[in-house]
Amino acid sequence: MERPRSGTFDEYKENKVHWEQGSVLDLSWSSDGNLLTAAGSKGSVRSWRLNRSGQKDGEELKNIGSNIERLAWGPAAQNSDILAAASYERSISLWDQRQGAIGAKLSTSGNNTDICWSPSGKFLATINRDDGKLEVFDVAHTQSPVIAADTDDVVCSVRWNPQETMLFLATDRGSVEVYQWPTMGHLTTVYGHAASCHCIEFDSRGATMATGGADAMVELWDTEDFSLKRPISGHESVLRYIGFSADGRYIASASDDTCIKIHETFSGELAHDLKADSFTTTLEWHPRKLILACGTSGSSKTSIKPSVTIFLKPGL
Repeated sequence: MERPRSGTFDEYKENKVHWEQGSVLDLSWSSDGNLLTAAGSKGSVRSWRLNRSGQKDGEELKNIGSNIERLAWGPAAQNSDILAAASYERSISLWDQRQGAIGAKLSTSGNNTDICWSPSGKFLATINRDDGKLEVFDVAHTQSPVIAADTDDVVCSVRWNPQETMLFLATDRGSVEVYQWPTMGHLTTVYGHAASCHCIEFDSRGATMATGGADAMVELWDTEDFSLKRPISGHESVLRYIGFSADGRYIASASDDTCIKIHETFSGELAHDLKADSFTTTLEWHPRKLILACGTSGSSKTSIKPSVTIFLKPGL
């Protein structure tokens, strides 16, 4: 088994915040990094404001709706005060932090397995869990999607590149379908994983695309020609979540083996292992600092409670 290198994360601590809302379904940082927001299986949504001393004060968000399963704060470019909250009820609420209320609601064709803002903050994409249908909404005109596309494959995740020139769909065939944005002309297919490709993420410069799959592999791709830069192994089961640190130096990954691994992007070497006490259900890097947040499902068999954990260096 690969052993982590000593260094950057040696002084880091795991800080659990107060959480009694059931299994953690999703996490999202606000674009300025001041707020961390989580959705739980008991239906509530809660936010914490982090200060320099590391104290976390939680607050339940009111008037945001029920049965929320996916969250995404708007990007810094536009709509940074808007929290997109997708529910089981075939809708996405756009909750306005300034008003403390829902400003608009999007009606989707099914339950939303993934939601994603475009980097400009003008568009919001979602994937229908039932049939893998892609829908893209213009958040300034919310009556109906500007794109509603049936795909040949089941789509697991959707992302734009940081330049917002391409849209990427991770599929159950292990491939990533690449489309020109906004024309949706098909550009290429990136064949990577031996089984389903579950997630896609980009570093902040858009130079590297990371994918994670059911083959337990993380793969890093050059976005110039979509050649494989580096495969990263180490997980022992299906890989569910990946994410780049804000500076792009590290990539975190989580799988069904209850282990979160942090690798150096350039070398692919393991930098740190985080042992979760139950399945990791989501992970999210801070948008500006080297801080990682993750959520777990808990386990009724072992009486382990779900948790929201912030992995950071004290005083950061």
